[in-house]
Amino acid sequence: MNKKKFQLTGGKQLSLMMVVTSLAQVLAIFKSTITAANFGACVELDAYNFANNLSGFFLTFVSAGITTVIIPAYIKKKDKDAINTFISVIFSVVGALLLGILLASGFLVDVLTNRDVVFKGYVCGLMGLSILTHLLPGILGVTTAYYQTEGKYNIPKVILLLSNLFVVVVLFAMKSFTIYEYLWILLAGSVFQFIFDIAIAYKIGFRYRICFKVKSPQFKELFKIFLPTVFSNGVYKIHTMIDSMLSSSMGTGQLTLLSYSNTMIGMVNNMFIGNLSTYAYPKIVTALKEDPKKGQTVLWKYATAFHCIMCLLIAGFITVGREFIALLYEHGKFTAESTRVVYLCMCIYIFGQQNNVVRDLIYRYFYSQGNTKATTANSLTTSIVNIVLSVILAQFMGIYGLVLGTMLCGVYSLCSITIRMRKHYGFLIPMKSNVFEIIKDEVALIVSAVSVLCVKQLFSVNYFADVLIFGCLTVLVYVFVLIVTKTKVFKTKL
Repeated sequence: MNKKKFQLTGGKQLSLMMVVTSLAQVLAIFKSTITAANFGACVELDAYNFANNLSGFFLTFVSAGITTVIIPAYIKKKDKDAINTFISVIFSVVGALLLGILLASGFLVDVLTNRDVVFKGYVCGLMGLSILTHLLPGILGVTTAYYQTEGKYNIPKVILLLSNLFVVVVLFAMKSFTIYEYLWILLAGSVFQFIFDIAIAYKIGFRYRICFKVKSPQFKELFKIFLPTVFSNGVYKIHTMIDSMLSSSMGTGQLTLLSYSNTMIGMVNNMFIGNLSTYAYPKIVTALKEDPKKGQTVLWKYATAFHCIMCLLIAGFITVGREFIALLYEHGKFTAESTRVVYLCMCIYIFGQQNNVVRDLIYRYFYSQGNTKATTANSLTTSIVNIVLSVILAQFMGIYGLVLGTMLCGVYSLCSITIRMRKHYGFLIPMKSNVFEIIKDEVALIVSAVSVLCVKQLFSVNYFADVLIFGCLTVLVYVFVLIVTKTKVFKTKL
């Protein structure tokens, strides 16, 4: 049998990847809906989120760096002992740090928060399970890198999807559960994912053995590549940890509500910004190979088009986001006040996504030029500014200050990377027309959001009907304003 018959083309793999990603986001939201109904915004879930952020800190700290190092090493057929030593050293250090967190969890709660003994007790009780739940998928970062070098991108995604489906089905069947039962179910899902992932990777050809040949020149070379990525990712993770600490000290439920908002904005990023950027990236690369001016033309064509799409999404969320969140979360112990807080946080978060989609495209322009130094420097300065803003704004605005700081840093990041682009490559095409197109999107966003919100004050049916009626009305007004302002987006061929 010819194996090539069963090989997916690049386009089909990308399409399947998008489908699997979308399904994973749906399951993530559904899981959040179940937990919101079961717990609401309470001290147990605050403690879980705190333990979750703390235990996942070091693993996510190194995850991107591991794949960055291992993928080229596998492709270039580097010495296996050097690769195995790298993996062994990294996870030995991470394991020691996680053990330290487990032993010092009570001390860390005292130092990092001002919460009471009940919160501290839950954190200490949940930390061990939380660490195991993170550690098993964290180890699979190695097999994920191996899958990618073999051109099998979707295998780990499908396994993760099945694992999440298992968790959601069990939670839905139980209907009511304690925070400890919830973590045991998550751990069962992680074990399921780990066993199947390792088994399939081994069958394909993945091999690993514990090795500590730290004097190997090739190991030292891998480690030198790894350290800068850790530094870059580390500043961002420190920022997220600071947000977690600040929100956990703001009172019961604040960290949980921030986590719900992060879950929803993560869905927007994965389903829209991630997929749009993935679609445009190869086209920017191809255009740059032909001509630098054409490369910038393609970049800004997609930047203005995607900005227009995100502004429509923002207008829609402002007008019907309150009802959408209520449909998802406002059940059981999740109150209307909690819905209001998540909605306001999301309005701030999502307003910044129009900047982030343009920034991500400019980042990919730099990647197309083989320039990662400028983007890393931009990410570092942005994260530092974000930390400072979060600490300052949280003192005056509470949880909203944390979210506003993140949104403002998105603006800073876009301005900073645009200035770096002008410095490194210059603007090879007139920028005035692109700026005008972006202004038209902003006008359409404001007019559609304000007008539909005014209409909503006159009548309302129910949550589901409001989402359909006012969502469609928002689209109609938004498109009408774009037509009146004679936007060029309708003539853009994607």
